[in-house]
Amino acid sequence: MELFDALVVGGGPAGSALSTLLARRGRRVLLLEKEEFPRFHIGESLLPGTVPLLDRLGVGDAIRSAGFLEKHAAEFVTGDGDLYRRYPFAEGVVDGYPHAFEVDRAEFDSLLLENARNSGVVVRQGVCAEDADFDDPGSVRLAARDSSGAVIRFAARFLVDASGQDSFLARRMRSRRMDPSLKHVAVFSHYDGAQRGSGKAEGDITIVLVPGGWWWVIPLSGGRTSVGLVGPATMLAGCKPDETFFLERLSETPYLARRFSDATRVAPVRAASDYSYTNDRYAGDRWLLAGDAAGFVDPVFSTGVHLGLEGAFRAADCLDRALSRDRLGASSFRAYERWLGKALRVYADFVRGFYRPEFAEVMMYPSDRLQLRQAVTSVLSGYAVGYPAVTWRVAIFKAITRLNRKHRLTPRIRGRREAVSYLGARV
Repeated sequence: MELFDALVVGGGPAGSALSTLLARRGRRVLLLEKEEFPRFHIGESLLPGTVPLLDRLGVGDAIRSAGFLEKHAAEFVTGDGDLYRRYPFAEGVVDGYPHAFEVDRAEFDSLLLENARNSGVVVRQGVCAEDADFDDPGSVRLAARDSSGAVIRFAARFLVDASGQDSFLARRMRSRRMDPSLKHVAVFSHYDGAQRGSGKAEGDITIVLVPGGWWWVIPLSGGRTSVGLVGPATMLAGCKPDETFFLERLSETPYLARRFSDATRVAPVRAASDYSYTNDRYAGDRWLLAGDAAGFVDPVFSTGVHLGLEGAFRAADCLDRALSRDRLGASSFRAYERWLGKALRVYADFVRGFYRPEFAEVMMYPSDRLQLRQAVTSVLSGYAVGYPAVTWRVAIFKAITRLNRKHRLTPRIRGRREAVSYLGARV
């Protein structure tokens, strides 16, 4: 049995990127992906901070030539369409990349996986990891099953779980910790022909504020638009998150009803448990968690792919050094764990704030004093961790939102405060 340096479970952005980086450093890497790419996946909106990472991976030019829409801003609008706020990425405190992309994840993920293969990674699709054995001190033994049902066994010096929300290793170790304040559900679909902006605004992501939750509207290339509703499970009020529920809620939201009045639904209505979670540990003796397997934050600020890719770079640095020194214990990954834990906490805290009416109200009426609006823009761009100029301004921004709870510092958003109490949203 061939002994690989690293065995990576999961071919999404985090797994593909980490595998690529290790292979380029001369490591023998095996990547197992349970599905056959291309495959459907939600999470189409990237952040500007992700673009330089794609360039470093060597896929930036391919992404630019794929025809994906450029995303120059995030805009927030109330459900009736009366209140609107746009955050252009070029106006952040951090002098970062000025735009991102709205991507078809089936194509985007396939580009990253193929890049891994071209970098020397051994890629096996249609192979589902089932169990890992750490009893042998010299290797990790992994049992998997292929599409025919046959059991296959592999061995590696180190195991990376990048299996997404399935998180086969974290579930096996029972280390996952759910965030009870972000126990949400998402219901979504795709449409052709929905109204969208023009020029640079065509690719803007729109976050539509509704009582107790929010909608995403993500324009994609070819005239397709991704649209989905996210909110507490109590938002369902006993209904199933099905096609009937989705269509009724969309038609009841005036802004969306207008924007989708001439649109045609071209995909089934899907639902997903949109639970946020972390893990007790992100690395241990001969194993490491990456991407959504390590943690997931509610997608309102589109952080999933960004955290997965940035984490892949940091994990690859730690793992390459650990392999060189043959020191594959938990202590070799402390820097990665510290960064990841902080990143997940920072974004989860910001997301929890978003569900509080006083927080959303300040976002809709931001102040340019001390460049607070610009600091929020940098957070929305992916520059929230490791940037002191952002950190202290965001702290002031959050202090203002707390004051806004009892003191009317901004106009109120109709219906949102009442909904928090009515829906029982634990924010």
